[in-house]
Amino acid sequence: MDDEEELMPEDPERRYRFNPIWFAITSLLIVFFLYQIVGGGLTVYLFGIIPSGDQTVAFRLATMGAEILFILIPAIFLSRIQTMRWKSLLRYRKTDWVFIPLAVVGVISLEQLLELYLYIQSLIPLPGPLQHLVNQFQTAIEQTYKVLITAHSPLGFLFVLLIIGVIPAICEESMFRGLVQGNFEMSMSRRKAIIVTGLIFGLYHLDPFTFVALCALGIYLSYLVSVSESIIVPMAAHFTNNFVSAFVVYDTGKDSFIAPSGGHPLTVGYIIGWSAVLALIFVGTIKLTEKHGHKIREARLQ
Repeated sequence: MDDEEELMPEDPERRYRFNPIWFAITSLLIVFFLYQIVGGGLTVYLFGIIPSGDQTVAFRLATMGAEILFILIPAIFLSRIQTMRWKSLLRYRKTDWVFIPLAVVGVISLEQLLELYLYIQSLIPLPGPLQHLVNQFQTAIEQTYKVLITAHSPLGFLFVLLIIGVIPAICEESMFRGLVQGNFEMSMSRRKAIIVTGLIFGLYHLDPFTFVALCALGIYLSYLVSVSESIIVPMAAHFTNNFVSAFVVYDTGKDSFIAPSGGHPLTVGYIIGWSAVLALIFVGTIKLTEKHGHKIREARLQ
């Protein structure tokens, strides 16, 4: 992206009926109510706080259904209310496929960097009573997540990928990088729209322990849709991020590729070394992505 903080020019394909910022905020509130309140309430009613082992399949199907019913369908419906060119708003269009491998490498390096950050964050001491509450809350989140992500066979792993990889990539990217960011970009600079959308993405997951990591991921996904101008690219990156998490657990039982086995603590040298390597890879993909995006924009102007 260019350094200038300029608003996007008016796109003749996007004729909005309502103020874009207020429509985006209203859409977020509607989807939050549907997914977090209605969907979350039904899930707790049916499965409790932590689903039992014999509820795994039903819980996964319910999770998939909630994503489709309470995120994807409302995103498409609200987009159609806002503009006749709703596919343009959601950026349902083809992409230059060079963006895909760059996004895949970029998101893998970013994900591992964030794993290191979360490890360091976990070492920060808290007062005794607060630490106890935090541990209880974090354990509940981790146990629920393990029900979704744990697989014991190749077929089970494919089912997990559908639930936590394919469906969230399609539904959440349509909502955040499509409907929300598409509206924001009509009333603020691209850079601000990217940052705001990424922060909202982090907030929406309601997980204080991974908030910073989710915001960083959200900002990167928002950047990808902005530079590529296609929802396919952040969908591919989102799927890759979730695929790596599921595969590491399935293949090694660890939370990260770079975490040593046996539960041994990471050394300072290990953290600094891996952080430097991963940061170089991530920055390199950003530069290549930016360069390719600039090349495509120049080609369109000729």
